[in-house]
Amino acid sequence: MIREQINKLDKAVFFLSTGVVILITVLLLVYPDASRILVSNLMAFMTYKLGFLYIITYIVIVVFLIWLSFGRFGKVVLGKPGEKPEYSDFSWMAMMFCTGIACGLMIFSFIEPIYYLTATPFNIEPMSVKAFEYAHMYGQFHWGPSAWLFYTPVTIAIAYKLFARDGDSIRLGDVCKDSRFVTGWMGKIIDVFTVFAVLGGIGTSMGLAAPLCCQIASSVFGIPNDTKLMLGIYILWFCIFATSVWRGLDKGIKVLSNINIYMAVAFIIVIMIIAGVTRVIDVELNSIGLYFTEFFHMSFNTDPFGKSGFPQDWTIFYWGWWLSYIPIMGLFTARISRGRTIRSTILGMIGYGSLGCILSFASLGCYSLDLQMNGVLDVAGILAESGKDAAVMAILETLPFSKFAALLFGAISIIFMATTIDSSAYTLASVTTAHLKGNEQPARWNRLLWAIIFVTFAIALTRIGGLQTMQTASVLTGLPMIFVCGVTFVVLYNMLKEDHPKEK
Repeated sequence: MIREQINKLDKAVFFLSTGVVILITVLLLVYPDASRILVSNLMAFMTYKLGFLYIITYIVIVVFLIWLSFGRFGKVVLGKPGEKPEYSDFSWMAMMFCTGIACGLMIFSFIEPIYYLTATPFNIEPMSVKAFEYAHMYGQFHWGPSAWLFYTPVTIAIAYKLFARDGDSIRLGDVCKDSRFVTGWMGKIIDVFTVFAVLGGIGTSMGLAAPLCCQIASSVFGIPNDTKLMLGIYILWFCIFATSVWRGLDKGIKVLSNINIYMAVAFIIVIMIIAGVTRVIDVELNSIGLYFTEFFHMSFNTDPFGKSGFPQDWTIFYWGWWLSYIPIMGLFTARISRGRTIRSTILGMIGYGSLGCILSFASLGCYSLDLQMNGVLDVAGILAESGKDAAVMAILETLPFSKFAALLFGAISIIFMATTIDSSAYTLASVTTAHLKGNEQPARWNRLLWAIIFVTFAIALTRIGGLQTMQTASVLTGLPMIFVCGVTFVVLYNMLKEDHPKEK
């Protein structure tokens, strides 16, 4: 059985990608100081010299999706004509959402608006009323529709080839081979880059989440916040997603995702009630108006004269992060989208995904901003002096039944992350398997191996530390996905034009 599963591997992709990943991880662990300097230099080069590529890619995707969704191909089914969706809307939404946002959403919903109060966009006066208005809105630009549209074209291309054309592979490299731009060996390279992109995206998420989970456990239980606690958090993650991997897609990831959605929604509703429902609605309506007013300015902003660094540090970082998540979201969401039309998949991904993120920022962001404005808690001061983990913990301590609230927040973060790790391991196990039809799943040992690699890589990133390290991992690994996006547009258009010619 094991020999048969090993024979199913794409050995070139599997051994090359795992070998390079292990080498990078070892170097990060052995040379943390040198790695930190290299990371800083790479971040400056990628954002200030090549940042325009990320912005152009974003604009092209917006135009392409508008055309695809509302054009004549919108009603095409990702499967056989008349085929019904494999999963209910709720389960599909839950799995997609939990895969795409991890626990970063819950963390940044609280503290990202606070960052914007001092590091303001458009040279707005820090801590002014206008700064508060933009602070509440800007995170929704980064996490809302603008984020979710990055994942959609690749999802459609993979799902269409897999289910409508009975493809025997779920790999980006095989999809791109249908283009004259990609030869056989280039397809392998794309699959290797897919591994790096997934690793960068998931490593960023885990590296951001683990220290906060440690902070919560230390504050609630009085445990020393040290390496042992960090290791314990990673072991807990591994136990959760190992169980989920063993149970499979339907009994593992789907069940875990459904549970997590209920918990997250409950937490957001509680915060909304504490902040004041009418207050949250009032602030959010203002942010929606501001969003539409400033949409084009935010989308094209590079700040070439002011050189504040805001679009490079935030918007381009986010576009790089979402690009690095394309393989995770594209391959995994394609696998669960059988039977859906192209239009419903596009609108569902952007609509459901954006709604969840906007609700979180509307409630949690409003609460933290009100704490700052009303003088209840100097969140900005804590953030500047002690970092994001201490700031989030301080916010949680202002809630009624603060220890319970912190535990609930920690549990949501851990399960969110476990779901993301699980689906990411599923993705890379699929990528490194030579042939995998739509109804097949990759070997369990392969999924577990990638989960172990994720944990080790996240520990290495945490060791060299800092938000900039996580940002660089995302921006750097997202760069090759710009090329993949361009090829995917061509391949998808050619497949649809060939299978659904215009009626004369």
